[in-house]
Amino acid sequence: MNLGHLLGSSCATLGFVLFTREFRTFTREFCCFTREFGSFTREFLRHSWVCAVYS
Repeated sequence: MNLGHLLGSSCATLGFVLFTREFRTFTREFCCFTREFGSFTREFLRHSWVCAVYS
């Protein structure tokens, strides 16, 4: 195995590890955002319903 190939594969591995970590962070953030957005939507719909009933 030559040095260039070894270096390339270690760079690829490092890149993949970094990508995976970034992706996990992104997924966690996205799930958090989705949960928050779901709560907001539920509240918003409830208030809209109340406004519709009492208007």
